[in-house]
Amino acid sequence: MKAMMKGKLLKKLKTVKAIGYLKPDRILQVNALDGYLYTRAPLAAIEECPNHTAQEPEIIDVRELMKDLRDEETESDDKENVRPEMNENEIAVESKIKDESAAVPLPEIDVTSFRRPDLNSGSLFDPKLLAAFEQAVMEVKAREAERRSRIEEEINELPPSKSRRIDQAPDPLTEFEERCPPGGSGTVVLYTTGLRGIRKTFEDCQKVRSLLENLRILFFERDVSMHAEYREEMWRILGGKIAPPRLFIKGRYVGGAEEVIGLHEQGRLKPLIQGIPIDRNGGCCEGCVGFRFIVCFNCNGSRKILPEGDGDAIVCAECNENGLIVCPFCC
Repeated sequence: MKAMMKGKLLKKLKTVKAIGYLKPDRILQVNALDGYLYTRAPLAAIEECPNHTAQEPEIIDVRELMKDLRDEETESDDKENVRPEMNENEIAVESKIKDESAAVPLPEIDVTSFRRPDLNSGSLFDPKLLAAFEQAVMEVKAREAERRSRIEEEINELPPSKSRRIDQAPDPLTEFEERCPPGGSGTVVLYTTGLRGIRKTFEDCQKVRSLLENLRILFFERDVSMHAEYREEMWRILGGKIAPPRLFIKGRYVGGAEEVIGLHEQGRLKPLIQGIPIDRNGGCCEGCVGFRFIVCFNCNGSRKILPEGDGDAIVCAECNENGLIVCPFCC
């Protein structure tokens, strides 16, 4: 806004007529006492002018300039609200509408139709209004109950083959052979090996283990290379010397690495583990650090116990062939 006023002021000053006998280096002096601008020429410029005659300095009224600027500004502001010119018919119609609107009185409000709220009552609303609202709610509930009962009747009338009840859905585990390892009726049991002698077998065990860990389910891993009893157990259940990995879910034999990975890629593995508890440990076991075996406390892993007196050493009956016992914390 200030920049606009300054530009207009300069534009107005340019319209002032210049004095002929003064040179361009004339000075504009301001007298702060009376608010007028005086245009004076330096003494040297006056002496050089041969036809110079004493003249009174030209006085410019600053208040008149500011007044003109204000008038121009108001005119420019009013241009935004300028209405198009109306003809005589439009003016007559507009005046008639104003007269009719002025002649019609405002409607009076009937104060007696409102109930004064009772501060001592349980509700500040009109009892009639509350009763109407409760009646509308009851009607909506009745219609909703009628709609639900009609849907249930239609479902009950369907034949058994077209009913959509969840309890009649077959268990996906029934298509697998029932072969339950010890303690595996309601859990997941995985037979693996930790030996790297046969690379493919070791990598298959790693794949199936990683898959179950990513599914965040609680499963029991039985390493046949660390415990001969697990190996004999697996061979006895499967009826032959079969290499790991082998997966059992809720007493059903699912298969090896190819079968398990194939079921996962087809999206059929997750329905098989429905109801299996989630693994909430969040890390390795503090006792065995994920190996699921610890050194025997009785023989310290030597598998031999020396008697107190003279005599031969006896074999430890608490550990396996490797001097290890199953971790009592996680297995």
